[in-house]
Amino acid sequence: MSEGNASCGGQFLIASPYLTDGFFFRSVVLVVRHETQGALGVVINRPGTDRWREVLTTSSATKPTSPVAEEASENEADSAERIFVGGPVEGPLLALHDIAGIGDPCQRNDSAEGSSSAADSSGISATVHDNPAEAFGSLSIHWADAVAWLTADEDHLRLLANRADARVKFVINYSGWGPGQLDRELNDGGWLVAPADTESIFDAGDDIWERLVKKCGHRIMSDLTGDQAVRDVDGSFDSGLN
Repeated sequence: MSEGNASCGGQFLIASPYLTDGFFFRSVVLVVRHETQGALGVVINRPGTDRWREVLTTSSATKPTSPVAEEASENEADSAERIFVGGPVEGPLLALHDIAGIGDPCQRNDSAEGSSSAADSSGISATVHDNPAEAFGSLSIHWADAVAWLTADEDHLRLLANRADARVKFVINYSGWGPGQLDRELNDGGWLVAPADTESIFDAGDDIWERLVKKCGHRIMSDLTGDQAVRDVDGSFDSGLN
């Protein structure tokens, strides 16, 4: 992470319409970590061919291959059963989920001005506030602002597969960037950055990229026009990408 760029941890990287990389074309990446040493994330909208129920009922030695599904379209029920392909870097089977405390948090790295924050892998963060009434400031401890949680532990995977109250997306492989690499791609306009939201993370639909690009377009236009409303004929932003 360079000094000119804020951390993208806990946010979405949305492939720019101009990004033509074969794997990342029209992809949405949830950034898990973005630090000076590099960045790590998982693509959330690339369903593979393996189904997680089949993999989790076989031996732990059986590793899913999950090439990206070639079907032009598929219904959401079928897509939800698939293991998503999180990136071009080979890695273990992972579970993105919304049960706090299981695994590591995908935490937003932003913090309020005048305070400093540090979080550990349990998802608990401690924030030191500048407080003129206290010689050493004041401390507050709270759950980290995690948009999702990530685990590769096999016991966790099986537990989550049987939790009816959990929203889970199983992912194989991941996306990684070396020191400064993601910052260069951001500066070159390869990615749009947007706050991550749990509804999009766990959505099994195939139109996540289009919807997030439209939302980014509305936000950009609103920033340019101030309070003036941004409208088009059918109520959606025309990205010109049809």
